[in-house]
Amino acid sequence: MITIHMNQKRLEVNSNTTIYQFLKQIDSSVNGVAVAINEQVVSKHNWQTQELKDQDQVLVIQAAQGG
Repeated sequence: MITIHMNQKRLEVNSNTTIYQFLKQIDSSVNGVAVAINEQVVSKHNWQTQELKDQDQVLVIQAAQGG
């Protein structure tokens, strides 16, 4: 298990968890979502291969409709 910080909340996840797997674990849609790790935006193309690391700062932003 590793510890990450998502949107300033401390979470425990399995080692070798990819961004894509993590989003599924937290029941987040993968559409209309942006992810940054340690203040670096991660391309959606890399979500299935990039693994989270211990103490990563993860920011998940969900696009919202409105006006």
